[in-house]
Amino acid sequence: MPTLRRSGFFILLVTLSLAGWPQSNQAADYPTKPVRIIVPTAAGAGLDSMTRLVAHKLSERAGKQFIIDNRAGAGGAIGMELGARAAPDGYTIVMFTLTHLATSTIPGRRSVDFVKDFEPVAWVSSMPYILNVHPSVPAKTVAQLISLAKSRPDELNYGSTGPGSIQHLAGVSFSSMTGVKLFHVPYKGGALVINDLVSGQIQISFTVFPACKGHIESGRMRPLGVTTLKRSPSLPSIPAVAETVRNFEINTWYGIVAPAGTPEPIVEWLNREVAAALQQPELGKALAGDTIEVVASSRAQFKKHLASEVAKWSAVVRQAGIK
Repeated sequence: MPTLRRSGFFILLVTLSLAGWPQSNQAADYPTKPVRIIVPTAAGAGLDSMTRLVAHKLSERAGKQFIIDNRAGAGGAIGMELGARAAPDGYTIVMFTLTHLATSTIPGRRSVDFVKDFEPVAWVSSMPYILNVHPSVPAKTVAQLISLAKSRPDELNYGSTGPGSIQHLAGVSFSSMTGVKLFHVPYKGGALVINDLVSGQIQISFTVFPACKGHIESGRMRPLGVTTLKRSPSLPSIPAVAETVRNFEINTWYGIVAPAGTPEPIVEWLNREVAAALQQPELGKALAGDTIEVVASSRAQFKKHLASEVAKWSAVVRQAGIK
C-alpha cells in the first residue's frame, strides 16, 4: 500500500505540473499574431492619438503589429462591451478613459463591470482638467467664481460632452463641494463645448489642456484652476482648484484592460511592455507641454485605482440622481 500511495502521489504531481505548463509557456511565445487594441472613441480623438503612440512602440518591441480598432458609439459602451466579450487570449485589449468608467456607473447605462469583466493591464497616464470661464465672466479666481455663482444660482452655464461624462460630473462635484448651483448644458462632443465657451454661449467648462491651449493663449478663455490637488508642473501659473476647494481632484486618465480570464503570464507581459514603451524618450517628447503625466503603473496599483474610481463616481452619480 505505501508503494501504491507514493505512485499515486507522484502521478498527481506530474498531472498538476503538466496542467500548469501550457499557461506558463503562453507568454514565452506571445504574441504570435497581431494584437487588436479596441479604442471606444472615434479616430483622431485624444485617446486615439495616445493609443497610436503606445501601439507603435509595442509593435516595435514585440515584432508583431498592435492594431487600432476604433469602436465609437453609446458613450464608449459599444467598444467596452466588445472588449469584455472578446476571447480572453491576449489578442484583444482595450484602451479607455475615466469617462468610460464613470459612464458605466450610471443606473440604466451600465454596460460593463470594470471590476469583474476585465483584467487590469496598466494605468497609462493621467491628466488634469482646466476650469475655464469666458472672459465676460467677472471672476478672476475660483473664490470669486464661487461668490458669483452663489449670487446668481442657476444662471451660470457649464458645458459637458453629455450626461455622465467627466465634464458633467466635474460640475456636479464642484457644485456639491461649494454649495453653488450651476446650469448643465450637455453637448454631443468636446469641440462643441469649446466653440460655445469661446463664443460666450456658455460661461464655464472643464477642459483638458491640449484642447483649450490655443484659446487660453489667445485670451478667448480664462483659466481659473487645474483639477489636480497641486499645481501642474506644466502650468505653474494656474492655481489648483483644491487651493480654494479642499480635496477637489478630478484627473482624467488612460488605462488598458484585457477581457477577464486572460492568462496571467500574458497580462504580466503586457504590463511590462507597456511600461517599457511609455519610458521611450520619443513618447515623452510627444507629450511634453500637454500636462500629460505618464504613470506606467503595476497591475496591482491599477486594480486598486479602478476599484477606487468606481466607488468614487458611483457615489457622485447616486448623490446627483443621474439616470
